Amino acid sequence: MWKNYLTIPWRNISRKKSYTFIHVAGLGIGMAASILILIWVQFEISVDRFHENSDRLYAVWRNAEMQGEVFTWDYTPAPYAPAMKEQFPEVEEVARITEWDRQLLTVGENNFYEEATFTDPGFFKLFSFEALEGDPVAALKDPGTIVLTSSVARKLFGEKSAMGKRVTVAKQLDFEVKAIIKDLPENTDFPFTVFLPFKKIESLGWVDDYWGNNSYRTFALLNEQADLPAFNKKFADFTARNSELEAISDFLFPMRDLHLHAKFENGKSVGGKIEMIRMFGIISILVLLIAAINFVNLSTAQSDQRSKEVGIRKISGAGRGMLIGQFLAESILITLAAYLLAIGMVSLSFSWFKNLVGQELANPFNQPYFWVISVIYVFMTGVLAGAYPAFLLSAFKPVAIFKSQMGTKKGLGLKPREVLVVFQFSVVVTLISCVWIVQDQIRYVQNRDMGINKDQLIFHPVTESMRKNKGALRSELLALPEVTAVSYTFSPLTNIYSDTDGMEWQGKDPEFKPNISRMGADANLVKTAGMTLTAGRDIDIYTYASDSLSAIVNEKAVEVMGLDDPIGQVVKDDAFEFTIVGVVKDFIMESPFNAAHPIMVMGPKRQLNFIHIRFAEHADYRNSLARVETVFDKFNPDAPFEYKFVSEEHARKFRSQERSSKLTALFTGLAVIISGMGLFGLANFIAERRKKEISVRKVLGASITSVVGMLSSEFTRLVLISVIIGIPVTWYFMSNWLETFAYRTSIDWTLFLWTGGLTLLIALLTVSSQAIKAALINPAETLKNE
Repeated sequence: MWKNYLTIPWRNISRKKSYTFIHVAGLGIGMAASILILIWVQFEISVDRFHENSDRLYAVWRNAEMQGEVFTWDYTPAPYAPAMKEQFPEVEEVARITEWDRQLLTVGENNFYEEATFTDPGFFKLFSFEALEGDPVAALKDPGTIVLTSSVARKLFGEKSAMGKRVTVAKQLDFEVKAIIKDLPENTDFPFTVFLPFKKIESLGWVDDYWGNNSYRTFALLNEQADLPAFNKKFADFTARNSELEAISDFLFPMRDLHLHAKFENGKSVGGKIEMIRMFGIISILVLLIAAINFVNLSTAQSDQRSKEVGIRKISGAGRGMLIGQFLAESILITLAAYLLAIGMVSLSFSWFKNLVGQELANPFNQPYFWVISVIYVFMTGVLAGAYPAFLLSAFKPVAIFKSQMGTKKGLGLKPREVLVVFQFSVVVTLISCVWIVQDQIRYVQNRDMGINKDQLIFHPVTESMRKNKGALRSELLALPEVTAVSYTFSPLTNIYSDTDGMEWQGKDPEFKPNISRMGADANLVKTAGMTLTAGRDIDIYTYASDSLSAIVNEKAVEVMGLDDPIGQVVKDDAFEFTIVGVVKDFIMESPFNAAHPIMVMGPKRQLNFIHIRFAEHADYRNSLARVETVFDKFNPDAPFEYKFVSEEHARKFRSQERSSKLTALFTGLAVIISGMGLFGLANFIAERRKKEISVRKVLGASITSVVGMLSSEFTRLVLISVIIGIPVTWYFMSNWLETFAYRTSIDWTLFLWTGGLTLLIALLTVSSQAIKAALINPAETLKNE
């Protein structure tokens, strides 16, 4: 029986090669798309879930209400973690980490920058990162030791053992290598390659006990008996009990959910990256579903041709179950062929897809579970795609078949087929419109006036040797003809490193606590950054000695502070009092998709960690950078010239949205191709079935144009219905998507005209090719046997 189940489907498949090709190619493309997305989804879901105690690992988050809005953040003060462990018996272990700038490592002549963190010994108790040599927990108990990843150890010491060797960090701190760990896996959100003891910065006095200094992330491991809801209830007033910051409430958030659910609104997690994962998961399913619809449509369209086969088999004694088995076997055989094609497509496109999603995905073909899942996947897809045709065809009655009622009864699958075609093209219309809107939003934000001239501008971290010669370095850089401006800053112009709600100024309501971002600069920031000064002047400590306590603010800060005449106003921040000397137009340093934030740029009472250099507009970058590097080599010897372009760092902020746009465009293209293939096959079949009717019409005087119009009109009507359905669906979902951005474009209704026109054009070109072919056939060839 099994041989029969395989032989007959193979004969049917071989007999209709063009339809088999459409079946296999359409399903293969859909399956390849879904496989790639499933590999990516599996990777994203696995991020930081591989740790041995992942079910008991938590990150500390905090809420505070400011001006009627709840803000949520995950930074804590230095004394937070020790106090937490001391006061709560449920807390088994804690660890703090710093997320500072890349640190310079030096061993002899060898030096380079790496992602380093100062952390507690508990870090390696909480997180399951594999130790290769030494004990990383014990190493971090000593303020003079360092833990390296294996790749960094090789970069520093080659193939020689790094254990016991000395490493200099930032040209000022010496450490002994006490442990080597395996490179952190790709599926972790920790970027670190170097681990330094938190005790070191405590011994240097770089850590204070002020509970308002939120500079460190804190993680905790609860014991096995702890209940998270009960613990969070006890933990909520932790900060309030240990400080005067009564408005802050604390809670633990599961580490296993952090990667996908780190978006908070009104103090609650409302999603995050999971939204993108869900969206593309749904899109991949829709693409596979469109491919399955092709199978269903073409199979049911051939129902009248296969009805005699069914009738003869039933008269010969075949039961309905046997027929269902035969048709499902045929479906599974086609699905298997499509899956083999999909595997080939995945193999060829895997490297490209990894670059597209920006992740180093593991090769699934090396994992046994992938092949186990593949067997289930092929079987399920084959059954689901073939179920409806199998049950439909096996239900035919021999008496009805041989009375030739099959061809005249339009209720057999015609209406379901129309519904499926409408569904296919509704998805196509929706996806094309979504791609259009996403790209519109990206272009809209990219063209936004950021208040900063990003071009011809680089920045470089300030090392200790540079800090000792800041003035001389600045003077020599400005002496270069290619350099037009230089400014030392607290943070790069692409990021905010500090903010506060504790600033005070004359006339401020004590209950009013707006969050204001901090920036720092020594001189010429307006010229260097390309800002627009609207009142007063720039900070310049080289011209005005008192400017170390001067400040410039953006227009949003003036608005928030309610200052009618900001020049000369004094703003108190911590122990310092800064006098406003200038106002600039709003400038955006963080997400370009967000609204402008109030920012105050202060004189250099705070440490300046970066130097920004602006080149002349038409300067030759290669020569300009070479000249600047020569100056750096003089003042920053034995350290690499590791500059970054502000424009490139700014462009990184669009990567997530651009990646979404490219992925959506990719799947839209696949959906269009698969739907077009299905429509092509369906049009070809209908044209073939109606060729006698077409010939009779031509004999009676019908023109080629009228015949083409007759064959195309049915599909045109279905595509028009798809457009009408797709427009409101797109409007609803994309309006909600745009609402997630503070700075956003609007949906232009004309895009739906273009989308509808494009979809109709695709359908007409697909169908008309077959219609024209049918209309050009000589009627004599068709009717000669009648």
